[in-house]
Amino acid sequence: MRDRAALFEQIYAASPWPMLMIGPEGELLGASDDRSDAEPAAGDDMPLRDRARHYLGLLRGAVPWLTPQAVDSVRTLASGALVHERLHLRRTEWGACLAVIDRSEMQTPPPADAQTARLAALGFMVAGVCHEVTNPLTSLHSIVQILRAERQPSRELLDKGLNNIAVNVKRILDISRRLVTFSRVGDEPRARFAVDEAVEEALYVVRHEGLMQHVELQRQADAGAVVFGSIGQVREIFLNLLVNALQAMDGRGVLQVATRRNGTGVEVTVADSGPGVPEALRARIFEPFFTTKLDARGTGLGLAISNEIALEHGGSIELHEGGGRGAAFRVVLPRAPA
Repeated sequence: MRDRAALFEQIYAASPWPMLMIGPEGELLGASDDRSDAEPAAGDDMPLRDRARHYLGLLRGAVPWLTPQAVDSVRTLASGALVHERLHLRRTEWGACLAVIDRSEMQTPPPADAQTARLAALGFMVAGVCHEVTNPLTSLHSIVQILRAERQPSRELLDKGLNNIAVNVKRILDISRRLVTFSRVGDEPRARFAVDEAVEEALYVVRHEGLMQHVELQRQADAGAVVFGSIGQVREIFLNLLVNALQAMDGRGVLQVATRRNGTGVEVTVADSGPGVPEALRARIFEPFFTTKLDARGTGLGLAISNEIALEHGGSIELHEGGGRGAAFRVVLPRAPA
């Protein structure tokens, strides 16, 4: 509990917005204004902790307090003034974080609003960044101390030490680059496009990198599945899912990619014939830096970032529970208006 309290303090200090920490049963674990040095929200007349019931009542989903989402809130102060807020909820190892962003005086165009959403998402990754960067830095420090202790290190020890340094520096750089890239919404205009265009571009990338040489692709397309958004960002969703699937199969097996229209939405399912995701880990797969890979491939950010992009486009990603071996991820995006 003491470690968790310290972790919460790090998140509160790093986040520019009020934060609520929620447990797996919907219980309130903490609020950013619990701190003695916390400044009350401008013009507000109720502590954040006392507003938790109102916010939790607005959440939707099978288990609302554990379902990643963004919803709007309107509250009336004692003075009669209205407070317009945007709530961002994301899963964590202890349950969930809920960020509360005051939008009462915000009249921003969509790009600026999207940038705010990205920064909010990054706030949920701060705690994980501290942990993930500390590990390779500790390893780097240890190997440097070993090398310095040897007056004339053997070639074998030197090679091993340099390899260790290279691997850990690469991991830190990978984390940094992914977070920096994700923090920028970019200037790419949103437009109507067939979702299979983004899927095919992602497939081209993994083919070009030689990841599908021994994989059987079973493809089902739907030319009428048209969405509205950023094709580059949607392509990143499918690229992350494809890379995860191919790595899970160790480059050998059957990959199924199916697109179809479903009512007002578009569904794309990416399924592999790998070992699947253990039941005990399913609830954590969208947490930043959580990974089931034991060989240090990737940063553990792919699914977390893909989930944020899907949410920004009004959609979602879920691990679809199917029969047999393997994992099947289903991406759902709203169909573009005619």
